[in-house]
Amino acid sequence: MSVFRKRPVLPSPACGRVGRGEGLSASAALAERPSPLPLSRSAGEGSFLQSCAGLAALEFALFAPMMVVLFFGIVEGSNAFAVSRRVSLAVNTLADLASQEAQLDAAQISDLFEGVEQIIQQGSITAEVRLVSVIIDPDTDEIVVHWSRDNSGSEPYAPGSEYTGLADPSLLDSSTSLVVGEVEYTYSSALTKRLIAPIDFNKMATRWPRRSARVQFCQAPDDCTS
Repeated sequence: MSVFRKRPVLPSPACGRVGRGEGLSASAALAERPSPLPLSRSAGEGSFLQSCAGLAALEFALFAPMMVVLFFGIVEGSNAFAVSRRVSLAVNTLADLASQEAQLDAAQISDLFEGVEQIIQQGSITAEVRLVSVIIDPDTDEIVVHWSRDNSGSEPYAPGSEYTGLADPSLLDSSTSLVVGEVEYTYSSALTKRLIAPIDFNKMATRWPRRSARVQFCQAPDDCTS
């Protein structure tokens, strides 16, 4: 004869759930659970399979890496977008300020470059900044370089060479010039640079001269382009 009294068998509650019997409270459901029966598997194996803490740890191990990646992706995406906006602002400021002058010398252009770099990021940065004046060649109707300077103090484009960075030649006629600002900047995150590759930003802005038909570059007061 069995030593255990038979009682109604209720479904075993899952982790965090008690009492699925009809009309039974949580305490009543626990009271109505059948008496323990001998298990064919070890007690340690059964307690492991029924452990809520083990299930929570497993869920955390699965979702934590995805949450970390999502967090850093949002942070770095926001930072990259902000840098892109600053680079756009910098190149437009460069072209706009240069177009307000009738003549520019090397010192004035150097000051413009320094201001542009500070707009992108405070402190010393590695960026290529170029200021170019382009005109129409009356003989070939091609857009050619009038003069150019970059932030290293050199001449990135030879005078008279074809300029291919301008998509619409109709912006120019034979008597005017167009001021072009160019900025190339590589953004590398100090936080996740080992995980996310650097992002290259190449921006360009154009302006018509405001005070004269052409902005001239002067090596000296009496030595200017024409």
